[in-house]
Amino acid sequence: MTTPPHRSLLTLPDGRVLAWLEVGDSDGVVVLCHHGGLVSASDVVPLAEAARGAGVRLVSFDRPGIGGSSPQPGRTMLDGARDAERLLDHLGVGEAHLLGWSMGGQYALATAHHLGARVRRTALVAGCPPLDEPGTLAELNAMDRSFTALAQDHVRMLEVKAAVLGGLARFLPRVWARASARGEPAVDAAAIAAAGGHLAASAADAVAHGTDGVVEEYRAWVRPWGFMPADVATPVD
Repeated sequence: MTTPPHRSLLTLPDGRVLAWLEVGDSDGVVVLCHHGGLVSASDVVPLAEAARGAGVRLVSFDRPGIGGSSPQPGRTMLDGARDAERLLDHLGVGEAHLLGWSMGGQYALATAHHLGARVRRTALVAGCPPLDEPGTLAELNAMDRSFTALAQDHVRMLEVKAAVLGGLARFLPRVWARASARGEPAVDAAAIAAAGGHLAASAADAVAHGTDGVVEEYRAWVRPWGFMPADVATPVD
């Protein structure tokens, strides 16, 4: 098993705790990462060497109820953007680049919209459009569609599934990696296998204090964003 990386804690105005960590070049260009679903902020740990070589200070934080961050029932994408703003303020960072992958892509866009000119550029990897629009939910992969439906109507079942996945990730990381790669194209399956140990550790880390955060993740991402992707004024790749 991999020991979870050290996190710093920030107490927010509403009393919640935001857990965050950073890797790479401490004096480098700041890139704020929004982690994927079913993992935590520690998903950036394998990128430490690459970030250092690129002169990047890669900062990542746990969304509410994930890893070391306090829950926030009923949260929205823009709530996540406000947490990102408070973290950047706490770090004394004026401008930053944003990175969001998978479920984190929505939060990266929300942060870009919320922060405006403070954001230099945003990079999305395998993100998705607003899921409250007709037809978009059907474009998700099978597991995400299933988990989203369970979060709405069968919460206990989703809690059990999330706990089982977390247990596999912690104690049987190779089995977790194979399960995560099932049904994926060969190139993606190979990437998951190559990073399986680190990703499994991050997945175990995500539910270390319970599965409420995972349930809320799948509820939150189908809620209205409060803005449209076209409203983001700064560059997005």
